[in-house]
Amino acid sequence: MPRAVPVVFIATLAACAQAPGFDDAWPQAAGPHASWCVPEAHAPTAWSVARHENILWRCPLPNSGQGGIAVVGDRIYLTTFPEQAVDGPRRSNRVLGHAIDRATGRIVWSRELAGGRASPQMYAFSDSTSWSPIASHARVWFFNSSGVMACFDRDGGEVWRREFRTQPDQYPFNRQCEPIADWNYLHAVDRATGRVAWISEDPCTFYCTPVLGPRGILIGRGGPHDVPEKPVGLSMIDPKNGKRVWAFEPQDDGGWEALYALHSDARYAYWFRNGRVQSHVVLDASTGVLVREQPLGEYADVLRFDPATLVPTKLVNADIRRLPDPVHPLAAGEQLHVHPQWHTNLVAGGYHWFLCTTNNRRNGLALPGHSGPAYSLGRVDVETGRVEYMELPVGVDTAGEPKYGKPLRTKTVDARGVEIADEDRSRTDGWEIDAFFPTPVVIGKHLYITTMLGTVYVVDITAEDLDQRALVAVNDLGPLGDCWSMSGPSAADGVLYHRNARELVAIGVER
Repeated sequence: MPRAVPVVFIATLAACAQAPGFDDAWPQAAGPHASWCVPEAHAPTAWSVARHENILWRCPLPNSGQGGIAVVGDRIYLTTFPEQAVDGPRRSNRVLGHAIDRATGRIVWSRELAGGRASPQMYAFSDSTSWSPIASHARVWFFNSSGVMACFDRDGGEVWRREFRTQPDQYPFNRQCEPIADWNYLHAVDRATGRVAWISEDPCTFYCTPVLGPRGILIGRGGPHDVPEKPVGLSMIDPKNGKRVWAFEPQDDGGWEALYALHSDARYAYWFRNGRVQSHVVLDASTGVLVREQPLGEYADVLRFDPATLVPTKLVNADIRRLPDPVHPLAAGEQLHVHPQWHTNLVAGGYHWFLCTTNNRRNGLALPGHSGPAYSLGRVDVETGRVEYMELPVGVDTAGEPKYGKPLRTKTVDARGVEIADEDRSRTDGWEIDAFFPTPVVIGKHLYITTMLGTVYVVDITAEDLDQRALVAVNDLGPLGDCWSMSGPSAADGVLYHRNARELVAIGVER
């Protein structure tokens, strides 16, 4: 790919925080589709929007949106599509950035960002609204992944706006980047002026979710649909100047995909390989040298629940390949393999956490069979390599009863009941079609995981074993089968903010 075509310009927290004259207090939570560990000591762990339990207020939204929620002072910032015409196209290149009063849930002001290429609304793999806003007390930066970003002051006055070229039409609208990176190179943007400060030395695939860590920004290359960035591998980028710290280039191209949140800490950088044998990859964070590659789909501890009795069964050091699949039985000669669900991974508490795709057959390198364990959360001990899986309920009904081991579907309508989704894949549960669920968020000692059904799992990341004691709560963002969400939560001052396609909700206990 020629160096002369830097296509997208996205602000980075590291490179943009030096503009003079700005309040440099960033939001307590910028929210996923990228991954963030929220610097909040605690947040509610149990609630129900369907039963209006522990809900402080509800704010109807004009349309769906997939980005995270920025919380600063007395303001909340998020993006949606504009209101959907009843018989209009369910695609749009227009995004609304909203400022919302934290105390009441009232929308204070909204501003439009119109980009170039239109995306499907509520697309299961991201859309024009997928990039989260970032904010300080004085400014907010909204992004439309169709090709525009803008800075506004607290009162909605526009400070600057700039356009960027979006990806070509032959690529699906899968823009997993957040306000940190996108194809073909990572760009740092001066948040005061919108000018490009630097362009990364190495390219970055647009499916990739770069994440800033102690050693730099981890970016990646590789994935489906003939992404052009080469060589396949990972690079650690210096946030000061965009220079390469190190690059890891596998000796073969078998199953290396940059479709995950690329986490690193002071010691290690992490990746998954979806080859003939699926594995967890650990690199030295300072050098990029391979430390270990741990199989995910061979031997592990597995916890399953009987869907009729809800009785758990723990299988210790089980052979994953030969486990019977209660949801999608294996045919003769097939085996179960593990395919971590793209973008659902997060490193916290000494473990690399991820969801497992269910019945997915996209891994063309794997032996005949399909992926699992069905509807499960996995984790790998980053030091010992111990692998564990725990089956999760697909959702909870309006009475709060968990539903295990059954594929579900959901409605995709707005607050007025108008259909807004462009395609039927968005009406599934997102596990079998491996939708790009929002990346989990850690608040205190709890991991919050949201799925397309509006189901939110809360997991204790300090649990010694991944079993029923680790699953703190299973919550809803609306009635099961009538709720849709591809956004993650944010927290501030003991209140959790989350949303579905119809509304933003404040979750907490009345004082």
